[in-house]
Amino acid sequence: MSKNSSQLQPDEFVRLIMANEGRLFGLVRALLPGCEDVEDIVQEVVTLMWEKLDEFEKGTNFSAWACRIAHFKVLEYRRTKNRRSRCLNEQVVEQLVTDTGNLWYELEYRSQALDECIASLTKSDRELILLRFRSKGTLKETARQVGRSEVTVRLWIRRILKRLENCIQRRFEMGPSA
Repeated sequence: MSKNSSQLQPDEFVRLIMANEGRLFGLVRALLPGCEDVEDIVQEVVTLMWEKLDEFEKGTNFSAWACRIAHFKVLEYRRTKNRRSRCLNEQVVEQLVTDTGNLWYELEYRSQALDECIASLTKSDRELILLRFRSKGTLKETARQVGRSEVTVRLWIRRILKRLENCIQRRFEMGPSA
């Protein structure tokens, strides 16, 4: 594997694998319900991803790439184990992979949009939102920390959340290139 800047470095690969491990397990479990070999299959998927890392283009959708490889590993597993009678048919599997990939892409895109929308808030609004939702404290504690009444903070947060919702929706409607 060359050290081309368009390719992932080993530490980036490990970080992305860790971030997507649950998705891979969930996908393999969904495609092979009741299968006892899920952990082995996911391990094979990760190994194959490492071997094919030079084929992954940095900046593209890592989750979709990982799910596609998992999909092919599941098909290979089904063929070698001849478990067709206990598995979903291939059309259903293909549709599940497509639907799951689309859902993950949408969730990732909305998460990115949320980060961008939070960054566009005023400093005081951003600090309040981060204080309220990162601290895991109560509304009363948040109000005390900012020196305002609970009612004021509740309304303030509600207005900020509405702006965030509108911002995310606008970005989602404009698409990923916006």
